[in-house]
Amino acid sequence: MNKENTKRSKATHLRKEHSLWRDTNFINKTGFYPLFHDFKKLLPDLSGGAVSLFVYLGLHSNNQTGECFHSIDKISKFFDKSPRTISKWINELEEVKLIERLQLEINGPAHTFIRPYPIKLE
Repeated sequence: MNKENTKRSKATHLRKEHSLWRDTNFINKTGFYPLFHDFKKLLPDLSGGAVSLFVYLGLHSNNQTGECFHSIDKISKFFDKSPRTISKWINELEEVKLIERLQLEINGPAHTFIRPYPIKLE
């Protein structure tokens, strides 16, 4: 088998692998968080840490409300980063209006809301 056929065979395998993975997760109702195409426009303005945090928040948010209740301490343990670093990433996401974090009660948990992507006018 020549090299080109081997690569084509590998590409076919990878396509089937992805399709099976997607379908299995859908059938099993595994949670997911969509990143819509417009998110690509925001990537140049975000650090890798802020992007990772956005995905984390999306995966842990309520699909109906876009709301996540994870504390900065819990998030910092997950990423093995300091609370200060997580706060910096949160500020970065708030500056570009991807999230909003509110404390609704004194000494209550903070609510982080995923917001619709802001549209940049070109």
